[in-house]
Amino acid sequence: MNGDMIGRVMKDRYKLIDERGRGSFATVYVARDLKNNRIYAVKVMHMDFSNDDDLLARFQREAYILQQLQDPHIVRIIEYGDDHNMHYIVMDYIDGQSLKYYMINQGQMDPLKAIGYARQIAEGLNAAYNKGVVHRDIKPQNILIDSNNVVKITDFGLARSRETVTLTQSNVFMGTAFYISPEQAASGRSADTRSDLYSVAAVLFEMLAGCPPFQGETAVEIVIKQINEPVPSICRLRSDLPLEADRFMMKALAKEPGDRFQTPLEFITALDRLQEHIPQTLSPLYGRGGMGHEKLVSGDLAPDRAQKKEAWMTVSASGNRFHLQGDKLIVGRRDPTLGIYPDIDLADKTVGRRHAYLHRQGDTYTVEDLESRNKTRLNGEILMPHQQRLLKDGDVLRFGSVEARFELR
Repeated sequence: MNGDMIGRVMKDRYKLIDERGRGSFATVYVARDLKNNRIYAVKVMHMDFSNDDDLLARFQREAYILQQLQDPHIVRIIEYGDDHNMHYIVMDYIDGQSLKYYMINQGQMDPLKAIGYARQIAEGLNAAYNKGVVHRDIKPQNILIDSNNVVKITDFGLARSRETVTLTQSNVFMGTAFYISPEQAASGRSADTRSDLYSVAAVLFEMLAGCPPFQGETAVEIVIKQINEPVPSICRLRSDLPLEADRFMMKALAKEPGDRFQTPLEFITALDRLQEHIPQTLSPLYGRGGMGHEKLVSGDLAPDRAQKKEAWMTVSASGNRFHLQGDKLIVGRRDPTLGIYPDIDLADKTVGRRHAYLHRQGDTYTVEDLESRNKTRLNGEILMPHQQRLLKDGDVLRFGSVEARFELR
């Protein structure tokens, strides 16, 4: 399944207008509902696997479980169906990025912000726990953060509930090594909510320390460490954290499930106690919000930054000049047929419909490639997808074959 899916209409209703992400057996698209003009995310199973009974059952199970779960921190399902043997799940479109994206770009995260994210994940898992659902694949890639800093848990493809049969043979490794609990690594059948909470703690550890608690060259090496090695001291990796952070991690990452927090509510209570020991200071560009949410507060900026500089982008070949106004601009190629109208329209076939983002925060501008086919370059260097790079006055950008100069005055 490739680019020829763009423009296809599923069930005479959901028009696929862009690709959001691709996995081993399914691709997630941005789609427009032709009945009400709303934007959704549509997860489409690859046709190559439509006759694979195990994978199809897993896909259907994800839809079934999502239909049971209604919580602000779990992505909401709209519809499940198939169109000429092409199976799909329609879900709310989340305008944001994965937690992994922020961890890659920010490194060690502000403690209050990290705890706030972990708390929201646990709240979503509490809703799953109340329905007897175990996610079994909690990791930063499966946690979305929307534009209001609200966490959304996604990808319940490995989840199990009381009402669904297990599809995983005991000798098949499922999950992700950096975040998997010892008992889940040994046998996926034994995973319960305490395994999910172990994974949340491992994610929190990485948000705070900038690295997961156990590392290795291979998945097997990492899993062996998960099972056998003691929990490393997070306070040694980050000296500004209180000793209570070590105590929390020792319990949350205990080898035996019975030694951990037993329910999401216990986990949340412990997070709240830990938060009380974190100094209530603000990061320079952020203000505290409920449950650890962070929002940019213009009043927090220093007076000499009150007057924003003006930024422009000039296309070298044509001389077209774009005034960069707005905090997040899409660079791409207009396609009225698909309803795509980027903020900066570069009419060149080598430019993707959604090629890159230009971000602004105060007087700071960054560029981010959106997995474009013909790449984004900064001063000749090819950018890795979804990693923001700082822009300086005079920098040369290249979107496909279109060269442009960034100006900041």
